[in-house]
Amino acid sequence: MRNDNAFSAGYVMGREIGLVVYKVEKDGSLHGLWTIAQNGNGTETLTPK
Repeated sequence: MRNDNAFSAGYVMGREIGLVVYKVEKDGSLHGLWTIAQNGNGTETLTPK
């Protein structure tokens, strides 16, 4: 799903289901918030080379 400068995706890792939401920054990097079932959550930043 996409909304303005953000998009989300669902994923499966083994038997766990997860969700990630990324915001596209002006420099082209992606700032992400993620969660997977009941086992955790976190953040990540993906930076283009």
